[in-house]
Amino acid sequence: MFGMFRREERLGTGEVLKRLMQILSQQETSKFCAHCDKQVLALRPGTSRARQLLLTVVTLGLWSIVWIVDAIRRPGWRCCECDHQLK
Repeated sequence: MFGMFRREERLGTGEVLKRLMQILSQQETSKFCAHCDKQVLALRPGTSRARQLLLTVVTLGLWSIVWIVDAIRRPGWRCCECDHQLK
């Protein structure tokens, strides 16, 4: 029974926490995917606006530069079925 789970197939604690935080911060909506030719669930990585605002206030506005760059670089909506970028 214990031979079913080899060491290389298990995730470490850090990896599990990282994936859990990614799942919890994702935003989701319904969009039309031209590649799948149907309405699908669309996902994009999210961010905590409260945390960003707090950091901006604490750093007297300097963090807003990082916030803007992060918003520009953040990937858009992706189809959860075919992983193509949606408009």
